[in-house]
Amino acid sequence: MKNLAEQLRNGTQLLGKYGLSSLTATGVDFMAFHVALSWLVLPAVQSTVVGRSVGAAIAFWLQRQWVFQQVQATHKWVLIVKYISGVLLGMGLNVVGVWLLHNLAGWQPWPARIFSALIGWFLIFLFNKYVVFDPPENRRSINYRT
Repeated sequence: MKNLAEQLRNGTQLLGKYGLSSLTATGVDFMAFHVALSWLVLPAVQSTVVGRSVGAAIAFWLQRQWVFQQVQATHKWVLIVKYISGVLLGMGLNVVGVWLLHNLAGWQPWPARIFSALIGWFLIFLFNKYVVFDPPENRRSINYRT
């Protein structure tokens, strides 16, 4: 059994890697949004869908390959469906959070959005760790690394 200090260190490293993957995916999302909006001359909503889709694909790839190291995981399509469920859940958490904080609690829009995004990001990290990438059926007994 790992001691508490080692568990905290591993958890912090994992959260840091997840944060870097999220920032990278967000940067790609915004670049794809800009390309769709400026070069492909798509409307803002369609450009948002393009950017978010490309960003989510990059996030999935980084998290599967690097963050949670589930390259050898079986059931790839199950991972993808679970991951997309998490993306939709995260979107819903953000919308509900902004609605609650802005409309009911009276917060200004940006603080409500930022706080909701941070809470949603952490909850989706937990969802990805425990539901998408870490169920026993994804583990290979020899290659599995925590």
